[in-house]
Amino acid sequence: MKNKLIYYLIFIGIFSNLSIFSQNKSTEDTVENINKKDFLVRPFKKNDYFNTDFFNQPSLTIYTGFNLPTYSKINPNPKFNTMNFATIELGSTRITSKELKSGDKINETMRTGLFLSNFSSKWRIKDNANLNAKMWRFGITLNDKGYGYKMGSKNYLFLTHGTSLIWSKFDVDGLNNFSQPDSTLLGAFSSQFRFGNSFQSGFSFVALNSISLDFRYERSLIYPAHKFWYWLGSYFLEGISQELLNKFIKEAVNSSPKAGPIVNAILKGALSYGIYELRKDQMNWPFKTEPPLFNDNFKIGLTFIF
Repeated sequence: MKNKLIYYLIFIGIFSNLSIFSQNKSTEDTVENINKKDFLVRPFKKNDYFNTDFFNQPSLTIYTGFNLPTYSKINPNPKFNTMNFATIELGSTRITSKELKSGDKINETMRTGLFLSNFSSKWRIKDNANLNAKMWRFGITLNDKGYGYKMGSKNYLFLTHGTSLIWSKFDVDGLNNFSQPDSTLLGAFSSQFRFGNSFQSGFSFVALNSISLDFRYERSLIYPAHKFWYWLGSYFLEGISQELLNKFIKEAVNSSPKAGPIVNAILKGALSYGIYELRKDQMNWPFKTEPPLFNDNFKIGLTFIF
C-alpha cells in the first residue's frame, strides 16, 4: 500500500509539472508581434513570456516496429523470437523557435504523452526453437525533445532524445514447462505489471506543421522488483549527468547553431546508452541489484498534430 501511494504521488507530481511548465517559453525564445494575446508570468520570480502561438498542440502518435528482449539473469541467456508491436500515444507536441545569444535562431520540439502498447512474437516468419512471448505495456513519455532544421515555411527535421516511465507485463509461452529457477525468474515479469524506465533517440520529419514521420530506437528495462530508494538514487545520478551535459550542449548550440541539433542528439543518446549498458547486470547501477529484463525496440510512427 505504501509503494502504491508513492507511485501515485510521483504520477501526480509529474503531470502537474508537465501541465505547468510544458507551456513555458524562456526569455531567450523568439517573441514576435507581442499583443494582447501575450501575457507575463513570474514562476519562481523569473519573467517569462507566454505566447499562445507556441502553446502545446494536442497530438496522436501511432507506432509499429519490432522488439528484441534479453535477460542476463538466466545462464545461458534465453533466446526470444522477435516481437512485433503496435503503440498508440495521446499527448501534446510543441514546436518553437529560439533566439540565441548570437542572434541566430534555432528550432526546437518537445512531445509528452500517455501510451499503450501490445507486443507479440506470434507473427514470426518461421518456426524455430526460440521462445515466444507477449507483452502489454503502458507509460508516460516525459519529454521527447530536440533541436532541428527548418525546411520551408512549415516543414522541419528534428533530432530527438526522450525518456519514459513504463509498466509492463511480459508473458513467456509455456512457462510451466520451464525448469527451476528459470520459471520463477521469468514468472516475476508475468505475475503483475512491473515498473521500468526507457530512453529513445531518433528523428522526426514534420510536414506542414500537422503531421510527423518518426523513427526511434528505444531501449527499455523492466525491474523484476521495484526497490524505490535504489531506483531513486540511480535515477538521480542519471539526471545529474544529463543536466551537466545540457550545460555543455547549450554552449555548443550557441557557438554553432547548425551543428547544435546533431551534437545534442548524439551526446544525449550516447550518455543514455552508456548508462543503460551499466544497468544491464544491475538494474539500479551503481547499487548492487538484480538484472532487469531488457528490450531493444526499433519503431516507425506517424504523429498527427491537431
